[in-house]
Amino acid sequence: MRAYLPIRQSDLSNFIVKRSFEIERVFAPTKTFIEANQDCDEEEIEYLLSVLAGEAALELRNSKTSPGIVLAIDLDDSVCAESYEDSIALAGVLAWDQVQCALLSHEGEDELVWFATQEISQELDSWK
Repeated sequence: MRAYLPIRQSDLSNFIVKRSFEIERVFAPTKTFIEANQDCDEEEIEYLLSVLAGEAALELRNSKTSPGIVLAIDLDDSVCAESYEDSIALAGVLAWDQVQCALLSHEGEDELVWFATQEISQELDSWK
């Protein structure tokens, strides 16, 4: 399952170094969310969740000019401890190898800017 983690720039920096990150909840395609968006296919569901995560990420940024940062993560269904409307609580720690890409959210824009995992550490300082 693809999930989306809004994250602070400093937490992302620590995640890169430690290669693991403990987080309580991530945006994910829960049964409730899928039922509420029955007219959407899997790709559209992922887009909607990424936008929700992008909006949440804007609240975590360093300044009004910084982008919000979202990590797209692949999860096994087994790590879901509890399901909410548009997110899940995790039963474990995230590993860096679960990260598929970073998405940057900018104020007033619906589209997120995509970065490959190998670009994240190179670009991180510019996201302040």
